[in-house]
Amino acid sequence: EQIEIIVVDGKSEDETKSVCVKSGVIFLETEKGRGTQMNYGANAASGEILIFLHADTDLPENIFKIINEKFSHEIQLATFRLKFDNTKMLYKLYSFFTKFDSVFSTFGDQVIIVRKEFYNILGGFKNYKIMEDVDFIKRARKFTKIIKFNNYIITSARKFEKEGIIKAQIKNFILIIGYLFGLSTEKIYELYYNTDKKRINNFHKISEIRKGKNKVGFINK
Repeated sequence: EQIEIIVVDGKSEDETKSVCVKSGVIFLETEKGRGTQMNYGANAASGEILIFLHADTDLPENIFKIINEKFSHEIQLATFRLKFDNTKMLYKLYSFFTKFDSVFSTFGDQVIIVRKEFYNILGGFKNYKIMEDVDFIKRARKFTKIIKFNNYIITSARKFEKEGIIKAQIKNFILIIGYLFGLSTEKIYELYYNTDKKRINNFHKISEIRKGKNKVGFINK
């Protein structure tokens, strides 16, 4: 049974390429962006089943046995349930809800398993830097039921540990609502990664001046 492992790098400057070459996996490089990178890898893949995996996610050792046994011909798209490498109660609560399929509980970090024929019918992922998984699965639901395997994959909790899981989840919820109501993915990306810090900092300065907390004016050049 032939299995292709394809790593698609978004022009990073770390040791990704050398690690891949030493490991004997297929290394590809394209423009940065999750949707763009996943489409690039899918187009290069020759298999009938595609597995989209984030770099910080660990699969079960019997991953291919699970897929062979559970991914029947009737299934077009499936994901796993999610666990974190952090055992605190809030992470366990998050994990519990990944057994359900909804726009708020099914994401790319749960590993997307999809038939390539169905992937092509959907037109692949949109070339988004963010929300590409939400969009892809949302479109898939119009044609098929999303299957949740009972098996777990393990993913890193570092992004939640850095910001705090409650704060991060509130932010994610708000951004998903924004996306569903038409907020552009460019703006969502900007808000998610705080790329527009100058505007945010200036907003805080203006707020402080209006409240009388800052008596020093400034010029926004």
